[in-house]
Amino acid sequence: MIGAQKSTGSHVIFLDSHCEVNADWLPPLLQVVYEHPKALVSPVIDIIDAETFQYKPSSGNLKGGFDWAFNYRWQATSEEGNKGSVDSTFFKSPVIHGGLFLTNKSWFNELGGLDRGLDIWGLENIEISIKTWLCGGEVLTVPCSRVGHVFRSRHPYSFPPNGSMTTYLKNSKRVAEAWLDEYKYQFYDVKPQAKHHTINSIEGILSLKRKLKCKPFQWYLDNIYPELKPVSKDVLAMGQLQQENLCLQSQVVKENKTAIALAPCVASKPEQEWHFAKSGELHQGKNCLTAKLNAKKPKIYLAKCSNNTKQKWSRRRRLLMLQGLCLENAMDTVIGHFYLTLNPCRQKAFSQKWDFSMELQSWGDR
Repeated sequence: MIGAQKSTGSHVIFLDSHCEVNADWLPPLLQVVYEHPKALVSPVIDIIDAETFQYKPSSGNLKGGFDWAFNYRWQATSEEGNKGSVDSTFFKSPVIHGGLFLTNKSWFNELGGLDRGLDIWGLENIEISIKTWLCGGEVLTVPCSRVGHVFRSRHPYSFPPNGSMTTYLKNSKRVAEAWLDEYKYQFYDVKPQAKHHTINSIEGILSLKRKLKCKPFQWYLDNIYPELKPVSKDVLAMGQLQQENLCLQSQVVKENKTAIALAPCVASKPEQEWHFAKSGELHQGKNCLTAKLNAKKPKIYLAKCSNNTKQKWSRRRRLLMLQGLCLENAMDTVIGHFYLTLNPCRQKAFSQKWDFSMELQSWGDR
């Protein structure tokens, strides 16, 4: 923010230090901001390997998003809301890609810039994006502009003794309290530990919202980010279902046939997103994890939810059970690969232990 205040140009651009700009990266950004003076514009972010510095192009049709825990998510653009596929000039995005963006300086100042109440690292891109959309601006990605970014495995910053997670939780709570309105309780449902952290006053932000006549967060959900659905009170746990670095994943193998397997965890992959409901259904949308029991090796697959016993799961500690048997990632010793099945429960068997990335309600003794 100090650099932005001291700059003398009509526009400001923010780039991480660990970036490498590509050829002709700047003119497309300036052109879009010239035509949309209240826009934050981002380039496509390519990947620079942190070990080898190899430059790898990434997809040009990804928009930024987040879940109720404020985990950043890459999502493919759709025709809906973007005027037919990916425009060659720009497309709308709920959130800018990290700390890489350009905007009109006068508009940036009118918005109050980046929130100075956020500590060290975390949530800056989500906060400025929500603020921009709600207060009269727009967030756009420009496919013709590309910037490489080194994705590091650890933070280079010094955090307080209570650690980076506490800092991130406090930043998250600040954004939730300032911008989510009644939907802040969705955040507290998935991050209940944030309730116990104190944050600095947000009265300045609330005053800015009144001054700029900013829209409610409901408008953002309805018009900008309809993919962010409120979590039902019936959901006990959600997110990825993990065994260490592997996650339960659905995969369409034939028309109307979906297989289930373990695959490396990818945070923003819809095929790895699960909801576990009070009813015992473990589902992705309208499809439920289902077991076929009348076979030598019980088969696990995804089928339309139909409220039957083949889809009624329960949890005991870290075990996931159906009709007294436990879900297991078992080894087929004949053909030499793993497969999902149901076997008699063994409390100490690692292959039967499963963890959700987000626990929403207590489910008893673990």
